[in-house]
Amino acid sequence: MYQLYDESRDKRYPLTGIIKEIGRTSECDIVLADDDKVSRVHARLDWDGSSWVIVDLGSTNGTFVNGEQVTEKTLAPGDIVEIGDTRLRYLPLIVSDEAERKKTTKITTEPRGALDSGKDQTVSRIFSQGRTVSKKKQ
Repeated sequence: MYQLYDESRDKRYPLTGIIKEIGRTSECDIVLADDDKVSRVHARLDWDGSSWVIVDLGSTNGTFVNGEQVTEKTLAPGDIVEIGDTRLRYLPLIVSDEAERKKTTKITTEPRGALDSGKDQTVSRIFSQGRTVSKKKQ
């Protein structure tokens, strides 16, 4: 997951979904109402399946990435997106909330149990040979 971070306002805009519109109107996903150089619907962010692409929507003052005016550009971490007088840094979204961290599953490669530790060679040998073991009928 990624975000646009507005340092001057200390505001973060998490990028979720597949399309995000940026502009002054309240109908946009990212609203920059206090920047009069931003068009009502200025730009759009599209998720292409692997990265976010910013697309200028014919804005009056243009959309810039790292100081270069663009009509369409795939974003890379650390890029600075300039829309009007607003500078937004494109960054990975870091989960800092403890509740969100608890949802993360820790994966380990350390051996667990007798089969992985080699303590029971007979069972390990049977499994490695692809043999089936069943309980004896009484």
